[in-house]
Amino acid sequence: MNVKKIIASLQKRSGAFRLIKIAAAVVILAIGCSILLKILPYKQLNFFLTREYSTRIYDRKKNLLQVTPLKNGLRREYVPIKEIPRDVQKIFIKAEDKRFYFHGGIDLIAVVRSVFLNASNKKNVSGASTITMQLAKIINATYENQNNEYQSKVKRNISKKIYEAFCALKLEARFSKKEILELYLNSIPFGNNAEGVMSASRLYFGKEISSLDEQQIELLSKIPRRPSFYSPKNKYQYPYFMPHLVRYLKDNDYFLNQKKIKSRVYKSDVPYEINLSVDFDVQSYAQTCADDAIKEAEFSRISNISVLVMDVQTGAVLAWVGSNDFNDNESNGQIDGVRFKNQPGSSIKPFLYALALDNGVVKPTDVIADVPVEYGEEKAYIPFNFNNRFNGPVRLRVALASSLNIPAVKILDETGIDVFADKLEELGFKDIKVNAEKTGYALALGGGEVSLYEFVPAFSVLARDGKYIPLKFLSGTDEKKEIRGKSKQVYSVDTVRIIDSFLSDKGARSLGFGYYQTFETKYPSIFKTGTSNQFQNITALGATPRYAVGVWMGNFSGETVIGKTGSSLPAYVAKTILDYLENFDELDSIPFEEPKKYHKEKICSLSGKKPGENCRTTLTEYVKNGEALESCTWHVKKGNKVKTVFPAIYQQWYLLNQNKYSEDVELNYMDSELKILSPRNKSVYFYDEYSRFNQSIQVEVIGGSEEVIEIFVDDQPYRTSGRPCAFDIPMEKGVHYIRAVCGNQEKVVSYDVR
Repeated sequence: MNVKKIIASLQKRSGAFRLIKIAAAVVILAIGCSILLKILPYKQLNFFLTREYSTRIYDRKKNLLQVTPLKNGLRREYVPIKEIPRDVQKIFIKAEDKRFYFHGGIDLIAVVRSVFLNASNKKNVSGASTITMQLAKIINATYENQNNEYQSKVKRNISKKIYEAFCALKLEARFSKKEILELYLNSIPFGNNAEGVMSASRLYFGKEISSLDEQQIELLSKIPRRPSFYSPKNKYQYPYFMPHLVRYLKDNDYFLNQKKIKSRVYKSDVPYEINLSVDFDVQSYAQTCADDAIKEAEFSRISNISVLVMDVQTGAVLAWVGSNDFNDNESNGQIDGVRFKNQPGSSIKPFLYALALDNGVVKPTDVIADVPVEYGEEKAYIPFNFNNRFNGPVRLRVALASSLNIPAVKILDETGIDVFADKLEELGFKDIKVNAEKTGYALALGGGEVSLYEFVPAFSVLARDGKYIPLKFLSGTDEKKEIRGKSKQVYSVDTVRIIDSFLSDKGARSLGFGYYQTFETKYPSIFKTGTSNQFQNITALGATPRYAVGVWMGNFSGETVIGKTGSSLPAYVAKTILDYLENFDELDSIPFEEPKKYHKEKICSLSGKKPGENCRTTLTEYVKNGEALESCTWHVKKGNKVKTVFPAIYQQWYLLNQNKYSEDVELNYMDSELKILSPRNKSVYFYDEYSRFNQSIQVEVIGGSEEVIEIFVDDQPYRTSGRPCAFDIPMEKGVHYIRAVCGNQEKVVSYDVR
């Protein structure tokens, strides 16, 4: 064996091993440095990664509604790197750092060139900052501005450069190139309160970054070098639509967990983009209608209006007008009328009628006695209709459609105040139950306070076969899944369909409102209006199987309005918005469906019972399948004439209106059990010394099997009365008892005069 060859071979191997060792040492050193750079503290970066970005708020069609400002009006909008156009990325890299993808944070070629050029010209003519170093500078400056620390540590320019270079190495060790570029493009200061390429694009060109052409991108890349030179001549006006809704969503944490920045490095809980369920076209139309209504109501002392529009099938909010002018400080325009609680007046009645139908308290064929009546004990409640008239027998359909008060209070009395309050709470009215006892019988007439925020989704139940779903504010979610998780059946399907028939019946509405043209639509619709008892609030609700609209008008100050009862102007606004929505939609109108377990049957138009041969007029009404109607006893043939005989409950109403009727009308005083209508048992009266000669208590008794009724006061015979039995007795202090005796029937009530 050749010894020289062996030695040469060993030497070669030794050299190769030495090279491997050196290479391994370099790799280990590089890995160690990388690990060290990654774990070294960088508090400026931690602070930077948690700073807030502006939120872009869009409607369902990607119309921009707002870009939320940060401190001092700054806009800093985040855009994920995958949504930043490639041309933008390329042009900024070309302008700032051509070898961005080929260095580790420091471009040594650029450093050498910079040193040579600056030395040759004896002044700074070229820098060597990479994109990573510029990002480090931005990060450190952000922390410095907040904490005033970095400035005290490094004052000289050369020291700053070295420190920025070191920080750039730490950034390269922590993030990928794409992540560094993403942070950089979203953080570049462009002057004029704009940071990041999206805000700069909007400010300088009035466009989003995706809409810029190459020339505009080139110009945008130059602006950070001299922001003051490129200051826009015409300042971009950021949109500021739907401020009430946006404020509500922010205050109630709807922005949290919605499209947060998905970058591995960003740590903020504030989303950079929100897509709302609202439709800007619908919002604009609703706002225009609201503005027009306020102008028309100028002489009625009405200064505020609010509108809420929703999609009935999904609960999605389509429009939210908190007030006609957010900036109208004189009229408290920043108050959100959608959430402002007011007395709804008669608008609440459909929920009571639906509950009574569901609970079997009433039937569609029932006739309600619209007659003088008194409720309560110590606190007497005497309801009156808005026109101060008593209408006698009124069919259930007419009582609701014409919004009569006395029938509603009677139904509440039979249904139960607490039961109704529970149902209202189930419908989303939060504070009604708490104050139900205090509100008492006035609850039937809208005595509690509610908001459009609660009212519109509750009213939409009537257009959704009795199912309640809450309002939905965000688009892009699984609507069917969301509805399944939150919907609840609060009324039976058939009950709601009957109520829809009542509310859409213009003939039934005529008793209270005449043939009111405002409610006339070319598509199936339901409406309900209400006015608070002091005319402070006027409300209107309208719905189709697709849309629901709520409108409130009044004054946030509580000042009463000037005008007639009812809600003609809000009703017109609601109807006009529904017209727009139904015409705007290309689908054909959807009808309200018929109840499944009911059929239409002829009834006597006066008694609501099965018509007989003597009944003069008939009409059709819903009758439950398998239910047999009682025969009408109100129309009786006596001799050659057919007479209308009203039941005893109509005694006082009949006496008040007797001169209006011909001899063909009578009252059957004895068609029921003996009953003392007045005074009501356990009533409390208060004696007035100054009016003692004019004070008396009215006694009214109906029913019984005999023509004569004996009246005892405090067990002493007081009067023997024929029919009608109605008279007054003097008012004397103390607890008293009235006993009525008719044949073998007897009734006793007590009352207290204080």
